[in-house]
Amino acid sequence: GVRCPMELSTYFRMNAENTGQFERTLIVCDEGAYVSYLEGCTAPMRDENQLHAAVVELVALEDAEIKYSTVQNWWPGDENGKGGIYNFVTKRGDCRGDRSKISWTQVETGSAVTWKYPSCILRG
Repeated sequence: GVRCPMELSTYFRMNAENTGQFERTLIVCDEGAYVSYLEGCTAPMRDENQLHAAVVELVALEDAEIKYSTVQNWWPGDENGKGGIYNFVTKRGDCRGDRSKISWTQVETGSAVTWKYPSCILRG
């Protein structure tokens, strides 16, 4: 299988006011392959709330390995409840073959509200 020689990474930042962030990440690791992926998300402090709604899907086929990491550093808003990020995230890992492996590390700090819907499917 193919082994990606470097860690892939992305960085998402909500810079504009009155906007949301709606990224979609799909990683499919073929039979016997390996990939490592790191993503980061942030936004500046604002008086109004902003929405982060992400979907991540990881699929590892037979003998494949995915190392997925995310670091999110959101502003929770001020002491009066003004501003902050609403962080609504759906993430799914799907091991579809024998000896497939997904290593999943998540650090999500701050935010006014975080609703996370993780799921893991083991088929192999």
